[in-house]
Amino acid sequence: MLEVLKRAISIFDALIIAAAAFLFSKMDYENLTTFNKIYIVVFVLWVLMLLIRIYIIYKNGEGKNE
Repeated sequence: MLEVLKRAISIFDALIIAAAAFLFSKMDYENLTTFNKIYIVVFVLWVLMLLIRIYIIYKNGEGKNE
C-alpha cells in the first residue's frame, strides 16, 4: 500500500497539503469570509479527488502486487 501512495501522491500534492495545513491553522473559524468558505469546499473536493485517484491506481494493478 505504501508503494501505491508513493506513486499516487506527487510533490505538488504535498505542497498543497502543507499550504492547506498552514492556512487552516491561521484561519479564524468564528468569522469565516466567503473566500475561506470557498477554500474549505475546494480543499474538500481536492481531497476527495485525491482519494479517488489513489483508489484507481490501487485497483489498476498497483495494489495486486502486495
